[in-house]
Amino acid sequence: MTSDLPLVPKGSRRSESPLATFRTHKRIVVTRAEEQSESITLMLEQLGATVLVVPTIKIEPAELPPESIERISKFYDYDVAIFTSLNAVKYFFGRVNPGKDSSGKPFIVAIGKKTAEALKEFGIVPGFVPGKFNSEELMKSLGNFEWNHKKVLIPTGNLSSGEITDSVKSHGGAAEAVVVYNTKPNDSINDGLKRDIASGKFDMIIFFSPSQVKNFLNIFGAGVLKGKQIAVIGPTTQKAVEHHGLKVDVVPENSTTEDLIASIVKHEKN
Repeated sequence: MTSDLPLVPKGSRRSESPLATFRTHKRIVVTRAEEQSESITLMLEQLGATVLVVPTIKIEPAELPPESIERISKFYDYDVAIFTSLNAVKYFFGRVNPGKDSSGKPFIVAIGKKTAEALKEFGIVPGFVPGKFNSEELMKSLGNFEWNHKKVLIPTGNLSSGEITDSVKSHGGAAEAVVVYNTKPNDSINDGLKRDIASGKFDMIIFFSPSQVKNFLNIFGAGVLKGKQIAVIGPTTQKAVEHHGLKVDVVPENSTTEDLIASIVKHEKN
């Protein structure tokens, strides 16, 4: 299988590391699901920030219809499997064990360092991890593969744009997506946190996805963001913010938490 998928240079680069001497006393809102907020909360707190975790979304396992169960059961019949996020790994292998196979199939693609690390926890070493994770660069990387007549499985979430699936199909691959987790609005945010946000007791807010933007604005409205700094993980989320007439202050070149932190530091120092 690997001979049919030419290696693409990973092109990994080191993010600019925030200086150990840098400190901020800002109150920063993180809108990520609570179980995914630990690492960025720790990074921000190490910089001196006060972090308000206001999870506007929650992640739940998806109910698997018969066709999805069948696709998962035939995991080793696929030539390639593309895992698009940590959640895709967690809710695929965490719920369903497709068994073991010695054929070397499928070839595993992991979108992002965290996704690759999650796969390794299940004993799977990905064959390819793109060097850059923004949408445009990702499509370029995947476009370098020989997809013609390849059977491709893509575990994903209910709000997936379908961009990767469409890209594989456009290059001649037989791509099949299977929804293994659902992203839903979080209706159980702490009342104290709600009051802090509604009264504007924060300096910056970080969004990691368009769904977080949508749900935050549904709960609090756009008015609470007036005069606040807005940081986003990538261009897709940036567009979601700007769609509501809001200005994005920080967007990293590479869509990783580490690059986002480095970009926040750079913005604060300017």
